[in-house]
Amino acid sequence: MAKGYNRRNFLLRVKDIQDIYQEHHRRGCTDKYIYQTHIYPTYKIGRTTFYNYLATPAVRELKELEERMRREKEERERQLNIFNND
Repeated sequence: MAKGYNRRNFLLRVKDIQDIYQEHHRRGCTDKYIYQTHIYPTYKIGRTTFYNYLATPAVRELKELEERMRREKEERERQLNIFNND
């Protein structure tokens, strides 16, 4: 569970950066400007990391991860129900 939770936080951070990028890119701002004025001051990541984050399919991976976590939770609850004497 800890691994999925850490991955989820990473994907949420990537999604935030992608949302900031999309908002400013639609207005016609350059990648360099977006990185220097909006991304770096907040997230303190390098340009290479910034471009790697833009290439990450964060929304799709978040959906898959949340679905997997939901199934695991249901499976744990079913497993515990085996021992109930209701």
